[in-house]
Amino acid sequence: MKLKALSHYDNDLNTRFGDCILLYDNTNLVVYDCGHTDHKKAVVEFLGKNNSITSVNIVVSHNDSDHTDGVNELLIWLYYSEKYTVSVYTHQYLKHVDTILDKIDDGRRTRESLKKALLAEFDNIKTIIETAEALGFSAIEALRGITVGTCTIVGPTIDEFTDVAATAVDSRVGNSIGEGHAEETVMNAASVQLKCELDGNETALLCGDASPTYLKDLDKYDVIQLPHHGQLADAEAAFDALGNAGSKTFLISDNTGSGATSGGSDDLMQSDASKGKRIKNTNKEIVELPEESLYGGGWSKTQSGIIRPATPKTGGYGASYGIL
Repeated sequence: MKLKALSHYDNDLNTRFGDCILLYDNTNLVVYDCGHTDHKKAVVEFLGKNNSITSVNIVVSHNDSDHTDGVNELLIWLYYSEKYTVSVYTHQYLKHVDTILDKIDDGRRTRESLKKALLAEFDNIKTIIETAEALGFSAIEALRGITVGTCTIVGPTIDEFTDVAATAVDSRVGNSIGEGHAEETVMNAASVQLKCELDGNETALLCGDASPTYLKDLDKYDVIQLPHHGQLADAEAAFDALGNAGSKTFLISDNTGSGATSGGSDDLMQSDASKGKRIKNTNKEIVELPEESLYGGGWSKTQSGIIRPATPKTGGYGASYGIL
């Protein structure tokens, strides 16, 4: 698989374009988030240039609009193109309503009132699932171990994302998960994490805005999306979890506006934490991995800069809202 992280458009750094990362081979495309209609247009253009692709899988990492705003338009376009097998992967909280109710345990909520609260809190996911099923596409629960094309969902656990859902709808508790510089808002914390084997013998982890608390076995990955658009505190937590952060490639999907509205990558890039790290930032460039070598196709550059052969590793939603 290859990775392409979409960026801003027409040098516009003031619009919140949000995330969109493509993972693809000759026949399969995985779209990890689609935070803006301009990203949807870029995906359509990409598919027009890659006519052999027949399967499109869309992973929605979490509910925030800068990860979801282009998804429904993309689904509608895919439907009318009549060319692709399409599946959507995201959390389906209503399947775990009893577990979430037990975690809240306030003696006031009923099962039905909790369902309504979850649908209101995770409204973008609700709409995406409705749209997918109305168009006849598969809506699949994003659980650990589920395969998405040739990629695999590796997190969060059911316990982790139901903790997040319980916190999100429980007015007695705060709006964060984790502690210290690994703290994240509940809406972000349990983002779907996706593992993918890239050409060039590298393994990538995409994690949306996940809390660093929920990121596991980071040392096993060669390419790591830094959570929450490269926010400094989250990046520091990820670096702290790694024995040798200098050996990795880090991806910052900071294409969400400038200044106060950005993910904070400028703070990271100007900090001591970034020194000695190989960081690719979508606010500066369209990131494609593995990088193309001057020595022609079929070769890639290692972390040390040595050119080597790029050999892959082997080895009824409907009105009831019943599966959110």
